[in-house]
Amino acid sequence: MTFYSLILFLHVTAVLALFAALAFEALSLFRLRGASEASEVRLWIDPVPKLPLAAMGSLLVILFSGIYLMVRISAFDAAWPKVTVAALLFITPIAAITGRRMRAIRQASALAPAIDSKLRHRLQDPFLKISLFVRIAVMLGIVLLMNAKPSLWESIGVVAVSAALGFLLPYFISRRA
Repeated sequence: MTFYSLILFLHVTAVLALFAALAFEALSLFRLRGASEASEVRLWIDPVPKLPLAAMGSLLVILFSGIYLMVRISAFDAAWPKVTVAALLFITPIAAITGRRMRAIRQASALAPAIDSKLRHRLQDPFLKISLFVRIAVMLGIVLLMNAKPSLWESIGVVAVSAALGFLLPYFISRRA
């Protein structure tokens, strides 16, 4: 086994871990939106303790291992790694805003004996669902970039279409439901 194969393994494992974190976030959000009691909110606000730390750690491993892999394959002139880094930088503040809103829900539910209108409004916040869908779609777009290795405009198009689908899909799912 070479050092390169070990780093590639860490990179792929971190991507899988990040998608697992997004899946747990999706489960949590689905359950939170349907919660009828404050105890349900407290149960589902943190389905896996330290999940945000695991997601952030995975993102850092993805970034640093990806930079190493890019250096090793001499992809300095390729567009897709640059667009990938830009896409990661695009979803990072979205995830931070989501984290802030989830902390507000956590604090409100810790004090509330029942779900009041303010907590219900926070649970139904459309930004949480849009954020989740955008982050999943952009991450899938990044996986496509890693596999297809397209040119600059194709790479930008993949990320733009992924972000647009992530933004629009929750709207169509809500209308259908």
